[in-house]
Amino acid sequence: MSFKIACYMDIGLRENQEDCIFVNGKIYQQNTFKRPSAQTIKGPRGLFAVCDGMGGHSRGEWASRFVCEKLKEYRKEITCSRENLENMFKKLQQKVEEEGVVNCGTTVACVVSEGDHIMICNTGDSRVYKITGDDILYLSHDHSLVQSMADQGYLSQEDIFRHPNRNVIEFGIGDIFKQRWDRDGNVVHIKDDILHTGEYYLLCTDGVNDVLRDSEIYDILHADPFGRVDEFIGHIRKGMKDNFSFILIGLC
Repeated sequence: MSFKIACYMDIGLRENQEDCIFVNGKIYQQNTFKRPSAQTIKGPRGLFAVCDGMGGHSRGEWASRFVCEKLKEYRKEITCSRENLENMFKKLQQKVEEEGVVNCGTTVACVVSEGDHIMICNTGDSRVYKITGDDILYLSHDHSLVQSMADQGYLSQEDIFRHPNRNVIEFGIGDIFKQRWDRDGNVVHIKDDILHTGEYYLLCTDGVNDVLRDSEIYDILHADPFGRVDEFIGHIRKGMKDNFSFILIGLC
């Protein structure tokens, strides 16, 4: 199995780039790409992630990059096993706590592949979408205040998009989430999936889905995702405020 990849990151209107991207061993954290990075990943194994740091100043930058560096270190140990992935996230949290850096955290949204077996996993509100010929599927699950309210039936997805507190995160990796880890243990969202020809994954930080509704993402990308990457970036830039980053994945 081989994957075609396109990735991009933009500092938006922020002073710091707190996003970090991991593409099967390569780490990206820069203010703005001059153009989308395109590459082919060959082989049966793949690990892809987007991280959105939080904490202000350099703390968010540090947290997202630290997690990507650990993913690179652990990459050969990571498998498409729920237990393995749960242990990996727990290990990430332990390593961050051991560093003693305070008041910071990061989201993590991953796609892990072994042959045709794929697992989606995330903490926080960075997302993994699957774009098919006739739909966009939200495979990750936000650990956010507004998503918790939606899960209880108090908000619709449209309410979430317009809600003033939609960026309040309830769980992730970092010392700011230590109480939740200690109280609830590992509540990482993990989902099995299979990617077919003509289907695509979009991993993105909230700088993307805070600007574009799911239906708008689908309308822009579904007909020719890799051919419309520049158009997709242009639409996000029209309304951007935050950093935004994404990875687009398809089969070769």
